[in-house]
Amino acid sequence: MTETLDLRILHGMGGWSWNTIKTRPLSGLYIPSFETKAKSYSPAATDHFYTTNYAELQQSLTEGYSAEQPPCNVFATKHELTVPLYRLYSSSHPDHFYTTDAHERDLAIKDLGYTSEGIACYVYRRQECDTIPLYRTYSSSATDHFYTTDEAERDRAVAELGYTNEGIAAYVLPYGLL
Repeated sequence: MTETLDLRILHGMGGWSWNTIKTRPLSGLYIPSFETKAKSYSPAATDHFYTTNYAELQQSLTEGYSAEQPPCNVFATKHELTVPLYRLYSSSHPDHFYTTDAHERDLAIKDLGYTSEGIACYVYRRQECDTIPLYRTYSSSATDHFYTTDEAERDRAVAELGYTNEGIAAYVLPYGLL
């Protein structure tokens, strides 16, 4: 499936022009955050959940999640140079975990009790034109993985909320770029 998209292109002389192209569909990555205690927030009781599926987002809102600003654009289907971003879930300590590494996915299933929820989306494994890092952090006290494209937000989570910086999970397109 393709969609028509208006794309701003920088030409060699530094001028911009608008061109219409056909492209594979991009999806904004929705971010609901889960609070296990009603009407209260505890860093120890948090689950960050990311989806490209609007119906799934709406369902999560009925289960105590609240929608947040999408951090990035990702591909809903395989695109040149992209790789799957696998989504896993642990019900014993509510946590969604995302990785591009199939071996890491398999170890999380085998050794840590996660179950596979399939492919969340497609992302870049390394930096490509206009992509930005999707940072991964983890809180062992909250048993929560948190992902952000905002370096300052990542640093605050590490410095103030006890998360550990786990590096770059993938490269994605900035939200609102297209």
